[in-house]
Amino acid sequence: MVDGSLSQEEIDLLLQGADDFSGSAPDSGGGVSAEAIGQDLSPLERETVADIVLHALNAGTQGLGLILSRNVKLGNPYPEVKAQDAIQSEFDSGHVVFTQKLSGAINGAIGLFLPSADAGRLAGIVMGSEGAPGSELDSAQIATVKDAIGPMLFNLATQISVRVGAAITPMPVDVRSTDDSDFPLTDGGQYLKIQIPFVIEGSIDSRLNMVMPLGMAMEIYNKSRQQGQPAMAGQPQGGMPGMGQPTGPQPGQTGIQDVGFPSLSTGASGPLQPNMNLLMDVQMTLTVELGRTKMYIKEILGLGEGSIIELDKLAGEPVDMLVNGKLIAKGEVVVIDENFGVRVTDIVSPIDRLKTQKQE
Repeated sequence: MVDGSLSQEEIDLLLQGADDFSGSAPDSGGGVSAEAIGQDLSPLERETVADIVLHALNAGTQGLGLILSRNVKLGNPYPEVKAQDAIQSEFDSGHVVFTQKLSGAINGAIGLFLPSADAGRLAGIVMGSEGAPGSELDSAQIATVKDAIGPMLFNLATQISVRVGAAITPMPVDVRSTDDSDFPLTDGGQYLKIQIPFVIEGSIDSRLNMVMPLGMAMEIYNKSRQQGQPAMAGQPQGGMPGMGQPTGPQPGQTGIQDVGFPSLSTGASGPLQPNMNLLMDVQMTLTVELGRTKMYIKEILGLGEGSIIELDKLAGEPVDMLVNGKLIAKGEVVVIDENFGVRVTDIVSPIDRLKTQKQE
């Protein structure tokens, strides 16, 4: 092939997906060719992995929102496959990178990139010194951002572990500025980059970029499917029998059956008769209130022996009888064998009770 055209044999090999032509170089934008993407992760599969990552990070934003006392929202993810040099060119400067290694069912390192300016704003909110961030982050700001975002990565590892149905051990999160250190991702292969809008109410409107090796992304997708996780990112769910959809439990999935409940009779069985005997032994507090008044704190502090307090009741006026704080009757004070008592003179009607409650 000297003149730049393809022979019929080469065209046939391309159409058959031959390995000799599957490793074409990345395009100018850093993404791999359509053939390579098709053989590694399809667009639907990439979106599925992106949705898993978004769901996991979303669960971690609740804790971040509590720390900041502000609403934290993540938008819809945008996944794409890029080569090592394209990732390094995009994030080699002006970013803070959170790196975490995973071991167990999933092995490898993931990186979360946040623009340095937004990381400075985030640190300022936590430290109570909001304002225009400096050009460089100091060690205190780096540590503050780590405490704020680090738990989200640990939650990511936990959620992925649930998805794949196997234990994953997250290593401590390492945080550094890409301006002051070597680029942390050096596998030299293909990576899945997931861009997620990151908004903190009233202060930050930015982007989080989650980067993981393409092999790790493929492993997450394949193992999550083996576990029978719910379809995501537009995957078909269910289907009519006879239309190419399986009708029974698949390997790795649990058969689900409808729960049968006994039918409830709607026939008239007459009004229910309350059993008042159940309430007869319930104790309630009856209070007789002689009167009330309002006083300033200085007046209360000035009370002593012999002080006289004027109440809002007139002499000879009936006293109030309250049950659990609710006025039910009025009466007059009497003496019975050297003990005070109350003779009921009036029962408060339900209408009067409602009026009293409204006034209160």
